[in-house]
Amino acid sequence: MKVLEGMHWGEARLLEKGIENARFDADLLLAGVMAVPRDRLYLDWDRILSEQEEADYRGRVLRRAEHEPLQYILKCQEFMGLSFFIDERVLIPRADSELLVEKWLELIGLEERQEQERLIKVVDLCTGSGALAISMAHYYPKAEVVGTDLSQDALDVARENAERLSVSVQWRQGDFVKPIEGERWDYIVTNPPYVSAEEYSQCAPEIFREPSLAFLGGQDGLDFYRRLAEETRSLLYPQGKILMEIGWKQADEVCEIFRGKGYETQVFKDLTGHDRVIIAR
Repeated sequence: MKVLEGMHWGEARLLEKGIENARFDADLLLAGVMAVPRDRLYLDWDRILSEQEEADYRGRVLRRAEHEPLQYILKCQEFMGLSFFIDERVLIPRADSELLVEKWLELIGLEERQEQERLIKVVDLCTGSGALAISMAHYYPKAEVVGTDLSQDALDVARENAERLSVSVQWRQGDFVKPIEGERWDYIVTNPPYVSAEEYSQCAPEIFREPSLAFLGGQDGLDFYRRLAEETRSLLYPQGKILMEIGWKQADEVCEIFRGKGYETQVFKDLTGHDRVIIAR
């Protein structure tokens, strides 16, 4: 099988199974097998694949045809310009969540202009792969960054990513705020589970390959926001802030939850124009 033949074969198999972006996925799977960038495929289109390369490629395409997420097959996902190791133990980081890091960096810039002398402390709750915590530590290494998760498997992945990217993050295992009780923080950052039971039942097949605990936020999807509003007041410094990702239809309800506990809230939209991040103070 030549490279071009492989690209066409993979695209056809994926289209048969209703995979969106079939050509793109087939190309990335083949490029991964060949250990080359995707555009290299079009330069080496007439190269003959080795028997091992062809076998590996066919196997990967068949896995994707069964709706296994591309990122789990490739074992990587880019987030905030960094390459993260990803497998079935963790939620796949999405580009929408980059807004959390971007808004945090904006706030950090304001803190610096106010000449804050104390070390800035930030915790990422429900850290998963560590994408948020590691990105914050990478782009602002002067902060003390902690990442927590209920899943030890997820923390193992996060720890591996921190080592790969040479950043310093402290990892703690436990349920939600339990690992940070008794401490004070400048920022609590989180992308909590926020999908309702009804929404989850209607998700694409790929979603069911990811850890359900990372999606399910109770019957209405708001359980973790109620917990955040209730359990974090004693954990923040007087000027401390919570930055949280939300589902695109949840802004009004989440703001109401936090205002009911005495917080001021501000909503920010993602690049598609959907409500995506709330800052509560």
